[in-house]
Amino acid sequence: MFETSDDRLPAPDVPPVVRDGVRYTQAEDGRDVGLDQVGGVLVASDADNGKQLWAFAVYENRIDPKQEADAQWIFFTSMAFDPDGRLRIVNEAGKTFLVDVKTHKIVPVP
Repeated sequence: MFETSDDRLPAPDVPPVVRDGVRYTQAEDGRDVGLDQVGGVLVASDADNGKQLWAFAVYENRIDPKQEADAQWIFFTSMAFDPDGRLRIVNEAGKTFLVDVKTHKIVPVP
């Protein structure tokens, strides 16, 4: 887990979602899975053995270097599959994204 300042509340606890043998989780720190941002990273792992299958940023989480970084991180607040099979992700900024977990296509919901 990463260190946070007094400006940053802990990341919301978002339970993993499992479907068709794949476990979907939010990365605690996207840098640990090879990305260049902390928040907003979806990780897919084999539900049986835990082996990471892929990881990508659902949304860009740009950081202004003139401000404290951890106060700018934006994490998921919820994750659930819609009836059409897309993963609906809502983040701390109140934005919603639909993720096709097979094609990795992301659609922001207005």
